[in-house]
Amino acid sequence: MRLGASRRRSGAAAAYAAARLPLPGTRWDAASWCAVDLELSGLDPRRHEIISFGAIPIEEGRVQLSAAVDGLVRPSGPLSESSIRIHGMREADLSDAPPLSEAIGPLLDAMAGRVLIAHVASVERAFLGRALRAQGVRLRGQLADTSEIGRLWLCERDGRAPRSPSLGDLAQALGLPVHAQHDALGDALTTAQVFVAAVTHLDALGAETVRSVLRAPRRLQAALAFPGGDGGTDGR
Repeated sequence: MRLGASRRRSGAAAAYAAARLPLPGTRWDAASWCAVDLELSGLDPRRHEIISFGAIPIEEGRVQLSAAVDGLVRPSGPLSESSIRIHGMREADLSDAPPLSEAIGPLLDAMAGRVLIAHVASVERAFLGRALRAQGVRLRGQLADTSEIGRLWLCERDGRAPRSPSLGDLAQALGLPVHAQHDALGDALTTAQVFVAAVTHLDALGAETVRSVLRAPRRLQAALAFPGGDGGTDGR
C-alpha cells in the first residue's frame, strides 16, 4: 500500500513530503511560514470540496507577496446556492479550472518546508489533509491558528479575549487593512498580516519561537484561567 501511495505522488507532493520543516526552537522570525486560505463549497470535508486556494509565504517575519500563489479548482459536483452567494463563484466560473489533483501543485510548492498558518485552522487542516492524502502524502506539522494567536494577543492587551474573533475583526484591532473577503488570496493576505502583527506584539513581551506560536491555544487557556498571572507566556 505504501508503494502504491508513493506512485501516486506528483513531483510537487514528493518535494513537499521531503522538505525539512523549521525546528520548534527556531525564533519565529527566523522560520519559514505560509499563510493559507481555502474557499470551499461547504464545511464538511467528506461531502464538500476546495474550489479555490491562496497561499502567501512569510520569511524573516515579512510577508512575501511576490511569492504568493492562488488557483481555482473545478469541483466534481454542483455548487450550492449558499456557496455561490458567499464566494460569488458559479459553476460556469470554475468549468475551465483544473481538478484539485492538478491544481494543487503550486499550493504544495508554497507549503513545502514551511509551517502553515490559517484562520480557524481546523477547517483548512481537514480539507488539506484529505487533499494531500489523495496525493499520497500526509499533511505535515501543526498549523498556527490566527484566531487563537489573535485571542492570545487580545488577552495580553486587555485581560480578556472574544470567543471567536473574525479575521476582519482581528485585522481592524491590529490597525491592518481587510483585503477582499471570501477571496482566497485576499483572505490569505489578511491572515499573513494578522499573523505577523500579532506575533510581533507577543514577541515584545517575550521571545517567540515556532513552538510557542503553535502553543498559542494552550497559552491562551492558561492566561484566561489565571488572569494577571504569567499564563500567557507559559509553555514557550
